[in-house]
Amino acid sequence: MFKTSKIFMKLFRSYSLIILLSFLLFGLVFIYLFHINLYKNYEETFSHHYDKIEQHMNLVDRFEWSESEISLSLEAALNHKDFSIIIYDSANHPLFIPDDERAMEHEIDSALIEKAASTKMISEGIRVDGNLSYLIASSLQNNIRGEESLIMAMVFHDLDHQYKEMIVMILITFTITIAFAGIILWFISRKITAPLREMNQIALKYAKGDFSPSVEVKTDDEIGQLGETFNYMADELNSLEEMRKDFIANVSHDLRSPLTSIKGFLVALLDGTIPEKRKEHYYLLMKDETERVIKLVNDTLDMTQLEAGQIKLNRDRYNLTRQLQRIVVKLEPQLDKKSMKIEIIPDIEELYVFADRDRMEQAILNLLQNAIQFSKQHSIVSIFLNENQDGVQVKIQDQGEGILEEDIQHIWERFYKTDRSRTNKVGTGIGLSIVKSIMDLHDVTIHVDSQIGKGTSFTFSLPISVENK
Repeated sequence: MFKTSKIFMKLFRSYSLIILLSFLLFGLVFIYLFHINLYKNYEETFSHHYDKIEQHMNLVDRFEWSESEISLSLEAALNHKDFSIIIYDSANHPLFIPDDERAMEHEIDSALIEKAASTKMISEGIRVDGNLSYLIASSLQNNIRGEESLIMAMVFHDLDHQYKEMIVMILITFTITIAFAGIILWFISRKITAPLREMNQIALKYAKGDFSPSVEVKTDDEIGQLGETFNYMADELNSLEEMRKDFIANVSHDLRSPLTSIKGFLVALLDGTIPEKRKEHYYLLMKDETERVIKLVNDTLDMTQLEAGQIKLNRDRYNLTRQLQRIVVKLEPQLDKKSMKIEIIPDIEELYVFADRDRMEQAILNLLQNAIQFSKQHSIVSIFLNENQDGVQVKIQDQGEGILEEDIQHIWERFYKTDRSRTNKVGTGIGLSIVKSIMDLHDVTIHVDSQIGKGTSFTFSLPISVENK
């Protein structure tokens, strides 16, 4: 069974995963940029103090300060809260150190100081007593006390704390944002899947034969279009169900009436209540009733095969005029009952068409029987033939009651009957549906023109040779 809760959870998980991955990527990029910007600020700080130390060394040379005076004058420059400055001599020994426990001699590897003496500047992360620090060192241009080279080293302490603070801020922001986004996504996912849940419930009612509910369409997106399709499907299913019920009722009536008549005649014949001289008359009545049953069954089977695509056309070139003449002869019993006649105009000229002879005969026969059924007594059904460059145009015109304009578009539908109130108009409503299916198989368009009280005409054209197909 279709469960919208699964779709809801899939949407919620998908959206949550996208946001989670987005924030993860954001965090990684932010940490990287923070790292780059932090070290850039450290280098700018080093350059600033480097210039000050050099200026200080110029004063030492100018005024020839003693070592104690130099230490006192450098004390303020070397001591800082977040970093320490140490000045090394040419032997890589600390010459001036700040009054800070973090700047002890053993904290910095002498190899790094030696490397700084041989290059312009070094900068890299180091571990001091297990804590992450950042070292920047460079040689000073000014010397004192005859030292050949002095190295200034700046150590930035406790980077672990800064990174931890930054990560904590990211995590707090991430948690608050995820919680807020999760609530929003929950309601959005439920809103998106709400129409699907409604369609699921309505579909279950459709499955039980209740086609009255309809989906409330609120949007123009794909779900809204699906809802409109659902409603259209319900209308079609409801219409089909109504036609099915009508079809069963009509077929039951059309089967019961002749079978009841045949049974009554047989019982009368067996009981001997029918005189010998009247038996032939009742035999003929039984024959007519049997033919009605056979036609009903054949029409039903033909319609089923046509809709299933099980019928293949066997096109050939044949004489349409002679075919129409034979059909008229077959219909003489029905014409005699209503004192009607069928005229073919013209009926002398032989016109050839390229089509399936048997299927076209079935279609034309259904059209003529329909015309006879709905025509008045003593009326005429006319068949007009006209050959043109496209083929042979056939127009079947009756003088019947006509078809309402709103009914014309429905006459090709299965089981549809234009007049349900007239009980004398028997039939299952599938004859014209068979005609339309046969015409469609031939790629032929059939047109209907009708006027109330004047009659109805059906017009179609058949190709005259295989080249026209």
